[in-house]
Amino acid sequence: MRVLVLNGSPKAERSNTLNITKAFLKGFPGDTEIEQVNLYKKDIKPCCGCFSCWSRTPGSCVIKDDMQDIYEKIKAADIVIESFPLYFFGMPSQMKAMTDRCLPFMLPYMGNLVEDKNASFHELRDESMHDKRLVVITTCGYVDEKPMYPALLKQLDLIAGEGQYTAILCPEGELFIAEKAKRQREGYLAEITKAGAEFARNRELCEETKKRISRPILSPKGFETITLAHWEMNSK
Repeated sequence: MRVLVLNGSPKAERSNTLNITKAFLKGFPGDTEIEQVNLYKKDIKPCCGCFSCWSRTPGSCVIKDDMQDIYEKIKAADIVIESFPLYFFGMPSQMKAMTDRCLPFMLPYMGNLVEDKNASFHELRDESMHDKRLVVITTCGYVDEKPMYPALLKQLDLIAGEGQYTAILCPEGELFIAEKAKRQREGYLAEITKAGAEFARNRELCEETKKRISRPILSPKGFETITLAHWEMNSK
């Protein structure tokens, strides 16, 4: 099994979200091939909207940069994990640039009505891509994930199809840089590792597991107390 981790945090290896992603991967079998790409260290130019990948060069982007290598890594992977923090209610800019540049994987939109909520707005060009699994692991600094992610999830629904990817949404992201709440943090990461083992077996997570790992690590009051102390300490 080949896993490609696309780390979209500007902090690269210091990413708080990457702590959760690595805990998830601990649940995978020992012989799993894991490759990590830190997107902020890559030359990924923005999509220029020329649509050559739909017309003159079907399935191929005309921009020659590090995306050419990333295309091949995505094709070779069985599971693609996108790991990033929530920035202004969406993807960080380098992850968004990479996502936009994945348009060559899709067939052109031909004006048809898209009525199937479980289908991508665009059909995949290569049928073998249907066998891959997409996992999105993302943290936010808010105490609850529900009000924070509607915009991101709607975009992912249109790209991948509703229910055709696994989203692990982790609120209270500041707890991964705070000194306190170590016991609660380690307990949460242990649950994430169990979820990783389940996903490696079944290529999906059951609803009970999704609910369990989406719960906040601390109560709103406890989170407020720790984060206030953390930011006050670091502002001195």
